[in-house]
Amino acid sequence: MDTQRLTRAMRGRFGGPLRLGYRLAEATQLAVVRPVDRLRHGRATAEERAEVARRVTMTVKTFERPAVLRRCLSSARTVFDGRIVVADDSRTPVRDLGRGVDVVALPFNSGVPVGRNAALDEVRTEYVFVSDDDIVFTAASDLVAAMNYLDDNAGVDLVALTRVDLPRWRAVEAHDARALFPGAAPPLVAYGTLIDGLPVVPKTPQLYLARTDSIQRVRWDERLRMVDHRDFFSRAAGTIVSVQAQSVQGYHMRTPFDPFYTAYREDVAADLRTLGVLWSGRQPRDRPGA
Repeated sequence: MDTQRLTRAMRGRFGGPLRLGYRLAEATQLAVVRPVDRLRHGRATAEERAEVARRVTMTVKTFERPAVLRRCLSSARTVFDGRIVVADDSRTPVRDLGRGVDVVALPFNSGVPVGRNAALDEVRTEYVFVSDDDIVFTAASDLVAAMNYLDDNAGVDLVALTRVDLPRWRAVEAHDARALFPGAAPPLVAYGTLIDGLPVVPKTPQLYLARTDSIQRVRWDERLRMVDHRDFFSRAAGTIVSVQAQSVQGYHMRTPFDPFYTAYREDVAADLRTLGVLWSGRQPRDRPGA
């Protein structure tokens, strides 16, 4: 399927029925998976949730999508009771997001790396959970299991959930070094190696639980504005060990039809030029501020 052509058609003047079908498909899938996930995964105990809340801070980067952000936070509260830090570089940053949610307001269009670093700097717990604002959490988003895994495996820095894109029902995974920029450092542990049942991966979705100190060693490159994901994990290679849990999931519900948001989201030419310079002959361990 030519997804770019389909997206253009849905954004077009006569794309209303396609957009409606897209949203109905998303809503139907989510209505099905929520009860199914509850049956499959159950609920954490009050003691387990309290320990996660004490040891984990969630960070969310948002931009010009207040309704999408509120949907994310509402679903997060079904699995997580701890502090949430939201970094927002919208024209009018969000406010009053509920108890335990702090907002870091940033200058308009500061960019994803600036926002992620600002949120990270507010974290005081040993673990940080990193998410985008267009994720919906269910009982399959088992943060207890992710935290227990890191507790049991001191050599692992980051455990990712599997992000399932709706309505395409596509799981996002990357298992070999081609996911990184050429010139990334060799991994500390070979990609594909199983550590306590989970594979070591070069790159994960932006949906993971990690050791805060480990993420502080990498951080996000503020010379970029939007295209940060591949760069982050390319610089993280040789520095941290990441694994991905296939059975622990979050659901990705995009906003491809918002023209104002999309104009900024797809304005990536400057980032691509910067990445071309940074990765044309850089040293593998070069990091922002190093």
